[in-house]
Amino acid sequence: MKKLEEATIVIIEDDTNSYMASLDLLKLEGAGAVHARTSGEEALKLVDSLPAVDLFLVDIYLPGETGYDIIGRIRQHPKVKDSKVVALTASVMYGDIRRVREAGFDGFIGKPIRPARFGDQVRQILAGESLWEWR
Repeated sequence: MKKLEEATIVIIEDDTNSYMASLDLLKLEGAGAVHARTSGEEALKLVDSLPAVDLFLVDIYLPGETGYDIIGRIRQHPKVKDSKVVALTASVMYGDIRRVREAGFDGFIGKPIRPARFGDQVRQILAGESLWEWR
């Protein structure tokens, strides 16, 4: 289990305001290496240049692909197949949460993110704890 300060985190989010908020909050919390990409394809290209990725924070609905597509590609990638993958999404209906679980995500954080809680949520995930907070 990694500490936030030592972790490598990749945010996959197409909305500039959302990924900037996540990126800034993680940096303010003292996160190690945080990268943001707007698609799964861009994120997986980035993976090749990184020594490892501890956590992916993935929006579920992106133009041209979904978080469900992305987690499938992450789980097939030999370098990051065991990385934590958490949905970070505004889709917070019961059916969405159930589908995220069934797809093999390691957790769920609902948007809008709560700035006062976000750093602790990420620490909890990195510590190997379960996190399913949609509200």
